[in-house]
Amino acid sequence: MRPWFLESNRSDLRSFRNFVSLSGLSLTAVLRDLFMIRYFITLIFTLNTLMVLAQTHSGIQKQITGEVIGKPPGTDTLYFTHGSIDDKYYENGLPSAELTGNRYVVTNNLPYPQMYRVLFASDKGKLAFRMGFYFTDATTTSIKTNYSSDNCSEINGSTASEYQNKFIPFMTSGIAYDCKSKSMDMLYDDLGKKADTSLLNYTIQNPGSYVALWQLIEQFNDHGQSAVRQKTLTSFSNRIKSEKPWKILNKDFEDSKIKENEKFPDINLKNYDLSATKFIVPKAKYTLIDYWFARCRPCLDTIPELQKLYSAYKTKGFDIVSISVDETKNVLIWQKRVKEHGLVWTQYLEENNFQHNELGIKLFPTFILLDKEGRVIWKDFDLHDLDKFLVKNL
Repeated sequence: MRPWFLESNRSDLRSFRNFVSLSGLSLTAVLRDLFMIRYFITLIFTLNTLMVLAQTHSGIQKQITGEVIGKPPGTDTLYFTHGSIDDKYYENGLPSAELTGNRYVVTNNLPYPQMYRVLFASDKGKLAFRMGFYFTDATTTSIKTNYSSDNCSEINGSTASEYQNKFIPFMTSGIAYDCKSKSMDMLYDDLGKKADTSLLNYTIQNPGSYVALWQLIEQFNDHGQSAVRQKTLTSFSNRIKSEKPWKILNKDFEDSKIKENEKFPDINLKNYDLSATKFIVPKAKYTLIDYWFARCRPCLDTIPELQKLYSAYKTKGFDIVSISVDETKNVLIWQKRVKEHGLVWTQYLEENNFQHNELGIKLFPTFILLDKEGRVIWKDFDLHDLDKFLVKNL
């Protein structure tokens, strides 16, 4: 192959020879220097190209183009939220975006795959967050939010593809599932404990899955530790275990104060008369701990079921302890609720739990079943399942 500088016309070559002759340099030396210059130029170009390709591959300063379909036109802002998950699990998160004609652009600088929910500024005061999961990673370049059916939103990228094409079919195996009519949150509620077992099985088969990791993170943040979740945590690959989210989750599991197969913790409480006291395990074969607060509508709706269970099993070795987490300003309302509903079992107050939340309880009502030794034997169940358990075991 002829050198690059010889790919020219003859007059240029004559000028080049004249320049060499007048300069007193040897043609060999000039050619050698030109080759070296060519080499370094090529090297610099190659390195720059590799850096650009590396940035593209890692997602550094990439952009995500977004579109919201089915939304009435108008000024609005889209927020990528963490839902119920603690902020500490995230890094270089997706920023909020002002919509222009229901379109937007955000920077993608994600160091590892991350799971989001979304919320519009116009949703505030109506929703805490929308129900769909948004799995994003360095390969994500487009998001299409379905305003009316958020669970049908479309996200590209390898993690989102796994969620849509692998995780959802696995979790919904044998179940009719339609993203327009049911969210994955609703599916988890329907499955109950089976959801945790299915997540464990998926993780065993896919130990390097960030989809499974984020689902476990949310389950823990919502419901705390359980024996099945603990097993799921240990089933991830070494690569996942070396990443920031898993390390944080592992530490949170270790620090959990309410753990299955361990004693319910000693906590400082107040009784109905607001005198300081300690939690005392009743002398019953099984005790239901009911965490609630006075303005919690779902909590109040369960009171009739609690009363039926108490009446049916109180003489057979069953007891209930209710622990309210009301703020100081609502203590009188709590006392009023106890009185007007005729709650005759033990009532405790863990005042201002919302600020302290030392036990990690975030959803209300939360039910925990203890044995006669005060050990936690069951969490995350509904009262219908508890009724079946008591029929069988009392």
